[in-house]
Amino acid sequence: MLTAAMLFLPGLASAADLPQLDERQLVMPVSHGISLTDRSTVNRCNSAIAEWAAQYNPVAVETSLTEPVRRRAGGVRIATLFVAIDYLRKGGVEPRSATIACTVAADGQVSVELKEG
Repeated sequence: MLTAAMLFLPGLASAADLPQLDERQLVMPVSHGISLTDRSTVNRCNSAIAEWAAQYNPVAVETSLTEPVRRRAGGVRIATLFVAIDYLRKGGVEPRSATIACTVAADGQVSVELKEG
């Protein structure tokens, strides 16, 4: 499960700052540079990112692997992704980006950690 503190905040926004939408739309990430071997891991990460970002009105989400997916004991897979999200704001679009480590457990649970510098 993702939380705002784990990924990257789109800035402080109040309800007045966000355009009013009839319903929250899920914007699925577009991924670049993903091999067939790594696709299932990245797809799980992308789904979690899309669900988390939906509350902040994203209009576009892109991810790219920065290195091959690492495999750990017990079926754990770790994908390091560069994530770029454009958020809809009153008066325009606010771009945000970060590099994250996305861990997919053997049972499919996804957790995300912001990578430092």
